[in-house]
Amino acid sequence: MIDILLYAAGIAIVLIGIALSIGLHEIGHLIPAKIFGIRVNQYMIGFGPTVKSWTRGDTEYGIKAIPLGGYILMTGMYPPESKAYRGPFASWIRDARQQVRQGIEPSDEDRQFYKLSAPKKLTIMLGGPLMNLFLGMLLILLALSGVGTMQSTMSVSKVYECIEADSAGNCPSGAPVSPAIAAGLLPGDTVTQVNGTPVLNWNEVIAGLSKNQTSQSMLGVVRDGANISLAITPSFIETQVFLESGAAALDAAGNKVTELRPILGIQLGSQMTPLSIEESVGFSLAATGGMLAFVADLPQQVYKVAASTFGSTDRDPNGAVSILGVGQLAGELTAADISVAAKLASLLLLIGSLNLALFVFNLIPLLPLDGGHVLGALYESAKRRSWVLVGKKDPGPIDTAKALPVAYAVWMLLILTGLILILADLVNPITLG
Repeated sequence: MIDILLYAAGIAIVLIGIALSIGLHEIGHLIPAKIFGIRVNQYMIGFGPTVKSWTRGDTEYGIKAIPLGGYILMTGMYPPESKAYRGPFASWIRDARQQVRQGIEPSDEDRQFYKLSAPKKLTIMLGGPLMNLFLGMLLILLALSGVGTMQSTMSVSKVYECIEADSAGNCPSGAPVSPAIAAGLLPGDTVTQVNGTPVLNWNEVIAGLSKNQTSQSMLGVVRDGANISLAITPSFIETQVFLESGAAALDAAGNKVTELRPILGIQLGSQMTPLSIEESVGFSLAATGGMLAFVADLPQQVYKVAASTFGSTDRDPNGAVSILGVGQLAGELTAADISVAAKLASLLLLIGSLNLALFVFNLIPLLPLDGGHVLGALYESAKRRSWVLVGKKDPGPIDTAKALPVAYAVWMLLILTGLILILADLVNPITLG
């Protein structure tokens, strides 16, 4: 029963975190819009029917039934129609123009978004993604430098009879004894040297042992306060290499990188250790870069998820997940047999990573995403400047309403992607185990 409650609590925490992240994203748009005098008709979290709303000034604030996004509705997002548009989506475009002029008064004519300069448009549209970037880096900083990350100590907590032992420590019949057993390592031993060289962390132990793949190494350990030396011959197993961001390392051809790593047949002790601010910021930057690469590869990621769902291929544990999958992972984290501090750090990292994903994803230069409006503002600025430079009349603001068919197509693609990921998370979910 307790595990179920913890699982549900994890899901609830992440959903609340996502809702707050979306709400703050929209505030990142709202505040500069208000500062620049733009009339904001609506500030909404979610889509679909309105659950609750209230009005402050000339803005309606509210929560909608489907909490999978949000928006602010600014007056005059699109300029008036300069000439009649008679394309196949003419009625949609006309309705969109009418919606952004809803409730406008004669005194509001100069409070319209399309009349702003390009720098002010960029400030408003970048405000949302930059808010997610700030939140993501702040949460990661709190997780890694405030709470800490679970790191291995140099102390041996368990020695396995063989390296093929299962999670319960049972060995298959006839399995050779582990290098640790053969060397005489005991629980409580603290490793201090490899071949006479002092070591401060396990990566240095791995590096020292890797230099002698075909010969015996000497481990210096502290046992009951005494320094002793143990001769050990590790087993070497080919393992996958991962980057600091957690992503799999790939070579120039896109293949996963592997290396031979020494295996001793032990389990190290662990403790929560805060990282320095510099290390946390470095992790955030690396994670953001990894998210950029992931979003760039998103179509292929979704294809792989679909193939694993409807075909016979295995699902990539590092692949894309829906909000349902994120909730499942959060539930597993809170129900896991780890310390409260480790759970807190993991949840902060999860929500922080989601904010970095929102930052990167919203910068995709396609409507209705923020990046589409950013591209429009940059194009408008370049066009107006170039026309003035060649002595031509200022062409005025560009009509982004004409790009609405693209926005509708992107919306449909996002909905389809979401449905595929949700189905995959129901049929073949990614688990921590």
